[in-house]
Amino acid sequence: MIPALTLATLAAVSSADMQAIVDQFRVDQQIPGVSIVITQGEEVIFASGSGFADLETARPMTPDTPLYAGSLSKIFTGILTLNLAEEGRLRLDGRVVGIGATPAQGDGGITVRHLLTHASGLDREGNFGYWFSAKFPDDQALAGYLAETVLRSVPGEKFHYSNIGYATLGNIAATAHGKSYDDALRERVLQPLGLNSSGSPGPVTDIAVGYSPVNRVIPSGERPFAGLGRQVGDRYVREYHDAKAMTPAFGIYTTANDLSRLARSLLGFSDSAVLSDTMRSQMLSAQASGWGLGIKIDRLMGRPVARHSGWFAAHKAHLLLDLDSGMAVVVMANADSAVPAKIAEALLRSALDLHSQ
Repeated sequence: MIPALTLATLAAVSSADMQAIVDQFRVDQQIPGVSIVITQGEEVIFASGSGFADLETARPMTPDTPLYAGSLSKIFTGILTLNLAEEGRLRLDGRVVGIGATPAQGDGGITVRHLLTHASGLDREGNFGYWFSAKFPDDQALAGYLAETVLRSVPGEKFHYSNIGYATLGNIAATAHGKSYDDALRERVLQPLGLNSSGSPGPVTDIAVGYSPVNRVIPSGERPFAGLGRQVGDRYVREYHDAKAMTPAFGIYTTANDLSRLARSLLGFSDSAVLSDTMRSQMLSAQASGWGLGIKIDRLMGRPVARHSGWFAAHKAHLLLDLDSGMAVVVMANADSAVPAKIAEALLRSALDLHSQ
């Protein structure tokens, strides 16, 4: 048996190694602040912050700092949809009404499963232009667009990532639940899993400030994304804009600690569950499009993983699940320059190496 002191020393070394990785990536990627949580099974093996949630007040970034999840919102929406399906309130292979026809197929034939796996044939953003105008559609505008749109391909034929598809799922879930999307999400996912610092819509008190990259804006100074605010040193603040009907696709706020709880539930290491083991297995299995039900199925270092990235209002995030070891890595950051997937991959490599010793 390894003496307790040795185990404590190993844990300290592991934490120091992890913190050094995070700190170096924060400097290299020129990020004001990063929050991280790594879990294995039921246990949190590393949780920390690096840098600042607010440069002007020097408020530190921590695993409990709220940020926007961006497209990780799709995981929340996916879980909500599957929860409703298990209760029989909707069918994964049931057809979705109210979406315009494709030239190749009468009523389109889109199913809930097609929407979950980005195989509906819907465009990515529709014709709204909200990234530059900040004028996000409400439910009525989204329904009007869906009624008139022409699909880019026959449902089920091709993978094409679609924010519009997940906004549609949010409406479907709200209708099946009988309340608003925000209420359905809170009652069926957030409260049961104890995600008390997550929700929609934003903003929320003490959320991290999002920043442009150093000395530049995205995509360019001549045509910046909406929400470019005041200058702070060599950056600009990215102001929040209400995503409205697009919230199920990218408008949820959360924390690294809450995301880690969600990850443990997805991996089956949680007393609180909103999906059966069978449905969790389906969610984390590649479907016809190559994606899982709300999350990307991939391989990393020859290992099966599930993952998703997110961006909204200069907040960036990545969730990485190692399906063999039961490890999960959550990385959240508050700058357009951040590449949290690279940080998550480096942390997973380090964690697997340390815990194999």
